Amino acid sequence: MDELINYNGYEEFKQAVNRVLNRTVEDFVLTGYLLKQARDTDILQGSGYADEKEFAWSEYKLDASQVSRYIKINDKFSEGGYSPKLQDQYQGFGYAKLALMLTLPEEVVEELTPAYSKTEIQAVKEEIEEEEKITDIEVILEGQKEEQKDLGNLEKALHQIFHDEPELYKTMHETVRTTCGTKYLQEVLAPDGDKIYSTRIQGIGRIMLYMHESKDITLHMVRSGDKEFYSWDDALSYCTMITNDEDAEKTWEEVYGEEFPKKEEIAPVQPKKRKESKVVKAKKSERKPKKTERSETKPAEPQTKQPDPPTKSEEIHTKDEEKPTETPDTTTVPAEAEEKEPEKTEETPEVKPEFQQENTDETQIPGQTELVKDFPQYCPPDMNAPEQQDQSEEVKPAYDTRRLYIASVDADTAAEYMGKAMEKAIRNMPGVSFGVLTKESFWKEFFETEVDGEGNEIECVN
Repeated sequence: MDELINYNGYEEFKQAVNRVLNRTVEDFVLTGYLLKQARDTDILQGSGYADEKEFAWSEYKLDASQVSRYIKINDKFSEGGYSPKLQDQYQGFGYAKLALMLTLPEEVVEELTPAYSKTEIQAVKEEIEEEEKITDIEVILEGQKEEQKDLGNLEKALHQIFHDEPELYKTMHETVRTTCGTKYLQEVLAPDGDKIYSTRIQGIGRIMLYMHESKDITLHMVRSGDKEFYSWDDALSYCTMITNDEDAEKTWEEVYGEEFPKKEEIAPVQPKKRKESKVVKAKKSERKPKKTERSETKPAEPQTKQPDPPTKSEEIHTKDEEKPTETPDTTTVPAEAEEKEPEKTEETPEVKPEFQQENTDETQIPGQTELVKDFPQYCPPDMNAPEQQDQSEEVKPAYDTRRLYIASVDADTAAEYMGKAMEKAIRNMPGVSFGVLTKESFWKEFFETEVDGEGNEIECVN
């Protein structure tokens, strides 16, 4: 057995661990650098490989997307953009975080620290993408809130944050009124030393507040990319201004002109979590959901189920005569279905709406002609085999985490999938000790990785 290495205390041991972990990240940067050398020089001449992608796949089973990711990580995070060494400010992030940060604007990347987890960085990415879906015209049409028009950008952001997080306001209120100094406010707004608040200001767009205990507050206007910098004294000054009354809830009601929400009405902040996220997402504005034809017609299904064909025709005829007396709550779609029922009894082929075709198995009369099945040559392409279209939609759910995908399949499929997924994961970590596989952080990241309906990992970079 090899002799154990002795360390002079915890600090020396920790430095040794840091060197190993940092070396692992350096290996990814070095891999990107070597692939760029294969791309930009004649080093592959005489090897039989046409380019760096063919070389990487044949020798190391790294596909084109992985090669591209290694190279882009080197472009963005290495010294000078073309070096085997990682820039100092990105030490400690890890490969998965760096790969995700490739998809973020530079204004965001420069504010992140290794303290943010991959899940928290993903949350920041989602906030940026959410704002990109909104057009400039939509923002202008929103108009600014009257009570925010005369406030500065930092004041607007804090005003909205405390509106969306009433319990946070109560904590801040008590702190500001019972203590003196910015360090106590920092403990409320950035309890772990780092915090990102995403909030959306009506008529302006999304604002990201980056808070660090050891530096000023950075305000990032997501739509323009502009940044503003404020001191913690600036934040304390505004917080003092909106906490002038001794009763926190009463003061909140005076500031916002609303009744203070009851605890059970406050959004999902209530369930206890093992660790509070360092990223607070903006409260989504309420939008009226669009009603689909499919949902509108569901109540009409019982009306189309008639057991006796002869009486069915008579009943529908009666309903057609009474149609002018329909109430406003009655949808027009069920009426169309009722009007077409007499034609079905005469075996007249007709093009039925999609929602009626879905109910064919329940309403079909024995011996009755069905257009899609009996006369497919007369149907437009999008009408053929609606059942198959529905099935294809069902088997392609929105992507979720790898853990949920594994839980959704049987044991044999899960075992086969795990073998392939682990092989790919290990190939993506050249030079990493197998001791990493015993770490909780590795498996947490592995199972939280997003995959599609077939278990394929969602690539951060194309």
